[in-house]
Amino acid sequence: MGKSNAKIILLSFLIIAIGFITAVIANHIIGEWAFIPLAIVYWVSIFIAVKPTKKKLTEIFRCSSEKKFKYILVAFIPVLFCIVSFVWGIQYISGIVLIVLWILFAVVNPVAEELFWRAYLIDNLSWKPAIKILFSSALFLLSHMMWGVFSVTIRSYIMIMPLLIMGITWGYVYYKTKSLKWCIIAHFFVDIMNLSVWVFLNIYIPPVIQ
Repeated sequence: MGKSNAKIILLSFLIIAIGFITAVIANHIIGEWAFIPLAIVYWVSIFIAVKPTKKKLTEIFRCSSEKKFKYILVAFIPVLFCIVSFVWGIQYISGIVLIVLWILFAVVNPVAEELFWRAYLIDNLSWKPAIKILFSSALFLLSHMMWGVFSVTIRSYIMIMPLLIMGITWGYVYYKTKSLKWCIIAHFFVDIMNLSVWVFLNIYIPPVIQ
């Protein structure tokens, strides 16, 4: 393992550790509403780590993937798995505050997570592509456990496979297209259809997890 790889891996675990510490402390103080300070700390940590420049953002958001329609379809595979969850939980959508927080989370979180767990790791690790995708997907899964500190749904073992599928799918799409555009859009719909805020507050727990 080279020095560069070691630094990247350490940074990844540091972001996860900071998230866990924030989640535990905030959950102790404000319960499930800990998702708000956790999201802020998590996103800020990612943006500080990535330090995205205008040039880099232009590169990874470019529309070259539009010429590779099959990869766009692949990016949306995880969204299909969320349709049932959305149908189950749509009855819980209520309250202007929760709706605003839900949409805000779904807009910012995909950008932050795709920037780090896909673009940053896959671009900078020096391993073979398959290893980079699998490694980044495993850390993507691990990073979600911080939300499980206060969310019954996210800490369920049932979430392991869907999160791995998301990580591998979007990692593959990014590697093939070198664009995060469709990964972010698909991630947005996943966060929307999983009713993220209601899940964080344990207002909505899917029947398969109850």
